[in-house]
Amino acid sequence: MDRFIGFWESLGYNGYLLLVCAGLFLFRLINIIYCTVLVCRKEKSFSKNGKTGVSLIITANNKAEELQENLDYFLSQDYAPYEVIVVDECSEDDTQDVLAEMQQKHPALRTTRIFPDTKFRSTKKLAINIGILAARYDIVLFAEINSRPLSGSWVKAMASYFTPDTAVVLGYANYAAEKEKINFHRMYRFLRYLKMLLLVKGKSYVLGDGYNMAYRKSLYLTSKVFSRNSQSYAGYDNEIVRALSKAGKVKVAKNKNTFIEIKDSRKKTRSEDFTYYCFNRRRWELPVKLRANADNFLRMVFYILSFYLINVKILQNYMIIGVLLTFLMDFVTLNIYLKHLKQKKLFLTSFIISSIGFLYRWYYNVNSIFTNKKWR
Repeated sequence: MDRFIGFWESLGYNGYLLLVCAGLFLFRLINIIYCTVLVCRKEKSFSKNGKTGVSLIITANNKAEELQENLDYFLSQDYAPYEVIVVDECSEDDTQDVLAEMQQKHPALRTTRIFPDTKFRSTKKLAINIGILAARYDIVLFAEINSRPLSGSWVKAMASYFTPDTAVVLGYANYAAEKEKINFHRMYRFLRYLKMLLLVKGKSYVLGDGYNMAYRKSLYLTSKVFSRNSQSYAGYDNEIVRALSKAGKVKVAKNKNTFIEIKDSRKKTRSEDFTYYCFNRRRWELPVKLRANADNFLRMVFYILSFYLINVKILQNYMIIGVLLTFLMDFVTLNIYLKHLKQKKLFLTSFIISSIGFLYRWYYNVNSIFTNKKWR
């Protein structure tokens, strides 16, 4: 005991830093176990009832080529009753010709249009509203035309999550694993999905994904979600989740049949996707920001304190082991999540992101400040 007291006194103020480091390591370990249980926990069996009608709404602005490539995947879903509504947002290309040709082959396809001379500054929320008003069914499902479902049972799988008390169902969407250069963006979109899942489990409803989500038309009309903010592009998916969470449950789908693949690897698309997310994240309430970023912040503090204690040669070997264990826990659990959610393992990408990924996040956070006019 005297030896321990002598050692403690020799540390001075560094002893308190050592205690903080130990506490942060323990917190990280407990948090990883908690997150792993939430992500990997088996879902309850899905409803097999196919009688509930679903209206899929897709908005498109000058997307004639994408409509030709991807619309068939949405129209050939194994579900009934079901309809697809495409809202043309002021297109000036061949969108109308493509839609007219598609309607001849697919009676379930319905279309409507916002003409180019509209006075609205942003037509995204207007298009969503028009699509919802035109929907025949209470469950409205949303996707983007530069993506496609990975399963012919996508509509059925998303609809199966709806129970009488369900307001919103959020699905997973990520870039197609076609080119190595998009691995970082695929990983960050995967991490965003994980954050969405964990925030919903923690009763924080601030994240949505317009590429793959569904909600009830009746609740949308009652809540008047866009009545105060119809001219802004930003937040059209997040605002839905926040508003409708007050009227019913929000669920995050993990079934592989609910997955959407984004068929757009352009650098501009990936960059805008990330800056849009960063811009909207800055609008979160402070308690949600703290909850969402606490883990990354505390991990950074742990690394800083650990490297400081290693530098001043206080329990140097033990501190090095602690740093390596923390890094390995992050790396291993990330790949466990990928495997559980039937995603391609990205060992090298996850290794880099686990070590210096914060630099990438900071770049896009700063970049989103200078590009925020696009989303206002």
